[in-house]
Amino acid sequence: MYVTVVAILCMQLATGPLELDTNCAPQEASVEEIITDSTVDEFADFFGCMVHGQIGAADWKAHHPIYHSDKWRIARIKCVPGRYEIKGRA
Repeated sequence: MYVTVVAILCMQLATGPLELDTNCAPQEASVEEIITDSTVDEFADFFGCMVHGQIGAADWKAHHPIYHSDKWRIARIKCVPGRYEIKGRA
């Protein structure tokens, strides 16, 4: 089955304590990024995404030129069956 692994990232905009939540807080900006899919990674299947997706997302974030900063956090990941298109991008 074709699957797309998507990360929802949050960046803190205001100072102050943040609650650790699965969604971005009002004082955070959110961004969706495609981490990988079945065409890039032959091991990216739906079960593998559900079991190992957090590990892959953490490794992806650590090596990404923009999102590796401590200002960004991964709020959650999505394992989407099929091809996923990020809304608002051409």
